[in-house]
Amino acid sequence: MKKPTVWPEIYVSLKFLQRKDIVQKVIRTTEDTCHVTYDHPVFGTVTEIFQMLFKENLICLKCCFPHEMQDQLEMETVKDYYNNFVLEGNETYLEYNNKDLGWYIQSRNIEDHDKVAMKEV
Repeated sequence: MKKPTVWPEIYVSLKFLQRKDIVQKVIRTTEDTCHVTYDHPVFGTVTEIFQMLFKENLICLKCCFPHEMQDQLEMETVKDYYNNFVLEGNETYLEYNNKDLGWYIQSRNIEDHDKVAMKEV
């Protein structure tokens, strides 16, 4: 049986959560998941959902909700930024639209059972 594809993701130091100059709010939603709202230099206010990897002192981006960029064309820009600028051409993050949440991008590596923790943005 073929193993599922594991897409490259964005990893950031846990120290990012202490950046008082840009981080507005950090909410821990599960044992290893947190929602971080901050001022992104390109997209304005965003809420990103990270998986916390304590042993490696890293957080891994799983999902991003840009507050001010909420149409399909703007989401193409957001998706391109993460996939092409940050990940150098990997198509890890795909855009979605939910009538209750709005537009967001989400990692292809997220499995259905992980999506429950993300609904409470």
